[in-house]
Amino acid sequence: MLFTASVSDLKRIKKKMKNYYLIRDQGEDVVIPDKLDLDYYKSGVLTWEGFKLNYSEKLMRNDAMDWMRLVSEEAISEDVVLIDEENDAEYSYRKFLAERMLNMFSGHLKFQYMGELINFYEK
Repeated sequence: MLFTASVSDLKRIKKKMKNYYLIRDQGEDVVIPDKLDLDYYKSGVLTWEGFKLNYSEKLMRNDAMDWMRLVSEEAISEDVVLIDEENDAEYSYRKFLAERMLNMFSGHLKFQYMGELINFYEK
């Protein structure tokens, strides 16, 4: 199953999962939004809709598509969590990325996106 979490929430979960840190220079840069887009969004120059449009273009690149397919395949047989530093999941690129992966690959790969990890394990 695929989950998402902020770094601060992840510290509260004791379950062992495969973690993908969506933080610059942590190895997953092919699916991390461009720094300029993030800066523009955080400063209000770019709306959330504009940010998602720019980010979607990056996710259509071959290397990003390959990464998303690989992680989606892993989420079939193990618990996988996408992690970034944003505490507000509503406007987090980790959630947008997970939803994009679900839309692109869940039909034929049969994996599930379960939402925010903390919500799932604190029920």
